[in-house]
Amino acid sequence: MRILLITDNHARAGGAENYFFDLKTRLKNIDGLEVYSLGFGSTHTEGEDFIILKGVQSKFAKLIWQLFLHPRMYFTLRRHIKKIQPDIIHLHNIKQYTVSLLRAVQHLPVVQTVHDYSILCPSAQNLHRDLTPCPTGVRAACFWQHRLHHSLLTYLALTLAFLSRRKHVKKTVDTFLAPSPLLADYLRMNQLQRAVYIPPFKNQPKPAAFDAIQPYHFLFAGNLGVHKGIHILLEEFALAHQKNPQLTLTIAGTGREEKQLRARVSELHLEKNIRFIGWQKNLDEEYAKCAAVIFPSIGLETFGLVMTEAMSHARPVLGSNRGTPPWVVNDGETGLIFDPVKKGDLAEKILMLAGNMELITRLGKNGEEKLRVFIDNEKVLGEIVGVYDEETS
Repeated sequence: MRILLITDNHARAGGAENYFFDLKTRLKNIDGLEVYSLGFGSTHTEGEDFIILKGVQSKFAKLIWQLFLHPRMYFTLRRHIKKIQPDIIHLHNIKQYTVSLLRAVQHLPVVQTVHDYSILCPSAQNLHRDLTPCPTGVRAACFWQHRLHHSLLTYLALTLAFLSRRKHVKKTVDTFLAPSPLLADYLRMNQLQRAVYIPPFKNQPKPAAFDAIQPYHFLFAGNLGVHKGIHILLEEFALAHQKNPQLTLTIAGTGREEKQLRARVSELHLEKNIRFIGWQKNLDEEYAKCAAVIFPSIGLETFGLVMTEAMSHARPVLGSNRGTPPWVVNDGETGLIFDPVKKGDLAEKILMLAGNMELITRLGKNGEEKLRVFIDNEKVLGEIVGVYDEETS
């Protein structure tokens, strides 16, 4: 079987991209499978098993080509796909030349791993303006609630792109792979009936080690975007720091909010307690040092790989009470759950853990034990190949 994996960003830049390359590596180790990847980047590059096409960089251009067919890109995609001759297409994020891409693959069996809520909500967060999760996905009755912080013009443009993408995806994709049961339910609720829950791969648990822990130190790892709750984390950390000046925080990641976040840290006079280390390929040392990992997302996450990475290092997770954290994290057993929009709640949980090595160790060990049975990588890979077999039979 010949498989073509397609994504909009053919580079390791975040959880979705890391999963994409991890899947490719695992599939290539299976006898009888030929695996290729295609995506977009800053320049056109080709290799033995991959093709990177030059993508558009501006937000406006990306939006335009989510709405309309780009003739040159359509024929370019068709030419490369014809050269590879895949038996099945496996889509991931597809926000580059969306219409052209979906038109180019529609004659083939197609599955898609859903990495965000952009198929259910114009803003991709599935939140209402009061930051509560939408229980259904966008509907006429709650349409304006999904606008969030966007200007009217931007929101209407996002809505047009959303409607176009959704129409073409429904027509083209045969099976949707959802990383969590919650997302699978949302997809079925929105007439995307062929939705299958298949979890992501996990990092293999490391031998539990607690000797390097700095018991007042915490870690955030992820994109520095508003939807990740990073601004809330800073304010809550500042509250906790007022009661315990020993607290420190490392922020690993990059994103559009970084400049504002650094400015806010200065305003709070926390430069000595909060450090930014940018995107890191390997965070093993940071996990080893921290007492816990904080996952403060206010937007709904399709999974949240940072949580299982923390568990693989036997570290507790402080997770928000929306989306997948309450499913991944057992409150009081493998971590602590908090309300991200309730002032002081996260600060209270930080103070509860800080310096308490007995609690840190117990929750961390419990998380590592849960992860061992929570996800079976071989079973996950087998389920994905099973979907391929079903769609090509």
